[in-house]
Parts: sequence; C-alpha cells; structure tokens
Amino acid sequence: MVGELSPDGQFAWNGTAWEPIQNTEAQPAADNIFQLNPQTDDGQVDWNPVSEKSEEGGKGKIIAMSIVGLLIASVLGWLLYAFVIDAMLFPDDLTKDEFLSIANDSTKIEDVVSGDVDDWYCNVKFVQSDGFTITTEYDYYASKNSARSISSLTLMGDETSSDVWIDQSQVAWKTLTDGEDGKESETGKIEILGMESTPSDELFNKTDSEIDACFMHNVVAASLAGNPSQKFTSGPERFPDEDGERAVKVSTELELADIEENETFTVSVYFDGDDNLLGSKIENSTFTGTIKLSSKSTPKPGWVKNADTEVPLLLSVEPSAIWSTSSNGTISTQFNATYSMDGAEVVLYTTAYDDDYNDIYEIEYRVDIETAMNEGLMIQYVDDWYGSENNCSLTFTDNEPLLEISTGDVISINCDNYSMDDFDMGIANANGIAEEKDLSIPWISPFFTIIALLGAALLVSRKEA
Repeated sequence: MVGELSPDGQFAWNGTAWEPIQNTEAQPAADNIFQLNPQTDDGQVDWNPVSEKSEEGGKGKIIAMSIVGLLIASVLGWLLYAFVIDAMLFPDDLTKDEFLSIANDSTKIEDVVSGDVDDWYCNVKFVQSDGFTITTEYDYYASKNSARSISSLTLMGDETSSDVWIDQSQVAWKTLTDGEDGKESETGKIEILGMESTPSDELFNKTDSEIDACFMHNVVAASLAGNPSQKFTSGPERFPDEDGERAVKVSTELELADIEENETFTVSVYFDGDDNLLGSKIENSTFTGTIKLSSKSTPKPGWVKNADTEVPLLLSVEPSAIWSTSSNGTISTQFNATYSMDGAEVVLYTTAYDDDYNDIYEIEYRVDIETAMNEGLMIQYVDDWYGSENNCSLTFTDNEPLLEISTGDVISINCDNYSMDDFDMGIANANGIAEEKDLSIPWISPFFTIIALLGAALLVSRKEA
C-alpha cells in the first residue's frame, strides 16, 4: 500500500519501491529573526538573520528565576530556623525547685576566697543612665595561689582604671588616670614573704569590691527559699545579649539597697543546657548590671614584669601621731602581707605639703629595725615650746610571725618629760616611708570629681522632687 511505513519506520512504500523518509523537523521560531546592522557603503540597510538573542533571553529568564527561588528558599529557611528550630534548641524551663538545687550547688564566694577553685572568672558591668551615662566594669580572676582585680570607670568617653595582681610572693599594681598632659600610668611591685589569708580573700573580700555581684544567684536563691510567694518566672533567652549563647533564665524582683535604696530591680539568672551557671542581670529603668561567669584561667599580666620596684612598703601605723609621753602605734600591712626586715628602719618623721597639697615627709630620727627590737634608739630632744631636755626611747616589738614585718607589730616611744607631738612614727626602707596605697578606681581627675558631684546633686534633687 502506498505510504506504508517499513517496520523500522525509516522507509515508505511508493507503490514500486521503498524510499527513505526525509527529516522535516520544525525549527523553533525566533522572537526576532533579523537584526538591523549599520548601512553599507551604497546606502542599503544590511539585514542579517539573528538566532543568538533567543538563546540569551532564555538563559536570562532561567538565571532570574533561579535567583528568586534561592531568595525565597533562604527566607523560608531563616523563618524556619528563627521560629521553629532555634526555639527548639533552647534549654528547658526550670522549676523553682530545680533552680534552687542548681544555684545552691554552684560556686559560692566562700569557695573563691578560700582558694578552693582552680580557675574562676567574673566580669561585672554596671551602666547607670540618669541624665548622663556612667559605666563601671570589674574583672575578677582567682585561683588557688593568685588573684587579680581590674576596675575601670568610663564617663563621657574618659576612662580611669586600676589593675591589681597578688600571689604568694608579690603585690603589683597599675593605675591609669587623667593628668594635665593626658593619660598618666603608674605601676608598682613589691616582694612579700606571704600573707595571712589567700590572695583572693585579701583582694576581694577584705577590700572594697563588687565581688558580691558575682554571686547574685545565691542572693536570688536565698530570697526565693525564704519567701515562697515571691514572683518566679523561667523562660528562654540568649545571654549576655541577643547574639549570645542559648540559655534558660530565672527571673524575680528584689530590692537591692547596695545599688540604690527603695528601688526594685528585676534580677535574672542564666544557665546553659547542662545546668552550668552563665551569669546574671540586674535591671531597672536607669540601671543595667550584667555579670558573666566562667572558668577562665588566671594569667599573670605582662606589665607585672616591668613594674616599678622602687616603692615603699605597703603598710600603715595606727595611730602614728605621738600624743603622750608613752605612745604605741600598731602596724597594719595592706592585704595582710608580711615583709622582710632587711633594710627596714623605725623612724620619726614630720609632714609638710607642697603647692598641690601633696604630702612631703622628712625623716628626723631613724634606727634599723634590729636595733629597735633590742635596745632601741635613745633620743635627746629639746622642744622650743617646753624649753627643757626630753629623753625618749624608740623601740619595735615583733609579734608573730616572728622576724617579719607583719600586722600586729608595734612601734613604741617613751619619753621622760613631754610628748614629741611634732612627729609621727613609721616604718621606712630605701624607697621611703611606708604607707598604704589606694588601689581602688582613681577619682583624682578634676573632671571626674566635678561630674560626680553634679551627678549626686542631680539624683538628690530628683528624689526630693
């Protein structure tokens, strides 16, 4: 039959023979099959067929659709993570009993100051905003045999700071203050034989510090345990900020007189998924406190190596003034440190002031400490007021620990006629008369002082209003 196809579909019967079938596949239509090119030399328009534009347009549409698809997928993925997956990854909420159990098992201040921790770190940051902003920050490091405290205050871009390092063999410090010619830095380092307690106890617990803020979890736990009806909430939140670690927080409200009297603060304590304590927050309308805890190591700061060693001993004599014919002054060493007696002297000195009201000490009588411990120094003195001769003995009593300068040692002066009330008693070495060093945040800057006074006046006026 004419037109019949062969079994393989490649040939057709024309009535007499099998003929190959011609390939007449249709070509795709182009959007624009001609492209107008510049005129030729004879003024005729040159029309050339174009096939590339069709291919380029198709590719562009595919790329655009792919980009849109990726954007939609990214948005959907972010929404899924932010509102579904991320929420599922937060630790479970805590009940009050669970919180009390975890908080009571956490590190306490007694553990830190007794030297029972290997490595402990706490960062405390207070931001007070009431007309202007004052930021104070404290970093506390502790281990069994060393401790470090870094304190800083920032006000209107200006900063002052103090850094103190203590171990079993030395006390070192560095302060940064505002001076007439910009920032002024002071360092000091002195060798010690030991101390009465641990470095952490002396640095954190027996000096002015904000170390109590590091144990706000214990404060919250004690308050909740003592007041069953006190508000208690628990929920997920990142710590210490929205970019921080996933945590579960426990919140309540407390009055904290150490921060501000008659003010209520929201206090929150944060834990990770393994019930490890991360820190706390203290907040009200004008105050924010953030406390971060970790087991960061306690490295000796690099500046200690080059700190100034030509400094007097860190101690005071109370009372140092001589008010009677028999006067005693008891030594109190800073951080309860003990010092070698080598090169130390017992002295009587006078005090004057320079134009900037800085103390100027002048030693009038001196005796090495070993002689003062034995026979003492005999002084013959005539006061212009009394006019008669006065015989006095200057002695030193070494109390335990023996053969060390330590808290509890006593300087005595005994006179047979009248008191040497123009003088003070003290201990000195080759670097000068011993005195305690104020290592808290320095407020010596006149700018800081003025602003602090203005701030205090502002707060008082608002409360009165």
